[in-house]
Amino acid sequence: MYKSLAYKEWLKLRLVALVALGIEVIALLIIFSNLRAAVEFNSAFDIWSVVVNKSYMFFGPIKYIPLFIGLLIGVFQYLPEILDMKLKLTLHLPLKEKNVFIFLNMFGTLILLGLFLPIIILLILGSSLVFPSEITYATILTIIPWFLAAFISYYFVAAIMIEPLWMRRIVISVVAFILVNPLLLSSGYSAFQLILFPLFLIVLAFTGLHILSGLRFKRGAK
Repeated sequence: MYKSLAYKEWLKLRLVALVALGIEVIALLIIFSNLRAAVEFNSAFDIWSVVVNKSYMFFGPIKYIPLFIGLLIGVFQYLPEILDMKLKLTLHLPLKEKNVFIFLNMFGTLILLGLFLPIIILLILGSSLVFPSEITYATILTIIPWFLAAFISYYFVAAIMIEPLWMRRIVISVVAFILVNPLLLSSGYSAFQLILFPLFLIVLAFTGLHILSGLRFKRGAK
């Protein structure tokens, strides 16, 4: 049963995932093209000066891409279920409603991981070829909150899409903005280094947020 459910989700998300992958590829091409030009036309001292003293982030073009992809996956996964009331049929499968909602979000999470891991690995490799390990490490610490913001946005979009009451949707949207916005406001390297572990815990805490909305949807859909 779960295999059939996974196949249904994949049919909905495969084109969206492909578009998201294309966006990532374009962003990486822009980043590495700019980096190559900087290396060719500037001395090592100039590059170091800009990166260290002015906190220049060569990977800046990807800042909002994870967030956009998280929103995109969430909307295209859940909006068709709500518009056509397909979720009502899904909840009548011989599976526990809670398990169905957990599976749906696990599937979306895996899609996001599959999209994010390659771009993170390529950024790390590209940085390590040009900069010393300290800059590469700082790069990792800087981009992690951007990707955590994407997962938070995905979980909140799932809850918003499923939630049957508009007032609760507004409240969930406001909470999502309060959580996500600070993660994208920092302009320096490693700004969230000291609270990365709590941020991971926050992301984990909201993985099941949509379940409560789903149970209310189930009662309202009967």
